[in-house]
Amino acid sequence: MENTQFRLAARPVGLPKDSDWQITKEPVRELADGEVLVKTLYLSLDPAMRGWMNDAKSYIRPVGIGEVMRAGGLGEVVASKSPRFAVGDQVGGGFGVQQYWIGAATTATPACTRSTPAWPQPPPGSIPSACRA
Repeated sequence: MENTQFRLAARPVGLPKDSDWQITKEPVRELADGEVLVKTLYLSLDPAMRGWMNDAKSYIRPVGIGEVMRAGGLGEVVASKSPRFAVGDQVGGGFGVQQYWIGAATTATPACTRSTPAWPQPPPGSIPSACRA
């Protein structure tokens, strides 16, 4: 299995351009005990993301050069070694702009939380394909 990621390649000047990004692909590693593998289905595109690309003091540290761009998302658990999550669970968290996210799924880690009730499914064709993860 391969994970496609959008990594910050340079600090944008003005509007971000293609050269500010590096699209990488890497193998999805094996899960450790207590971890889940989430397939990203939806990502939030927030105005704050532009500020996170700057190397400036803020309420949250900037995204580092070479790091996966920070983003909130919704996804589905596709593999689990956590007693808290089962394959098929719908979850939300800070997954970043990438196809898959692996992380700890513990009560002390709010990065991955179960979504209840199940998300309503949008009507077919209502979300442009470019907006889907």
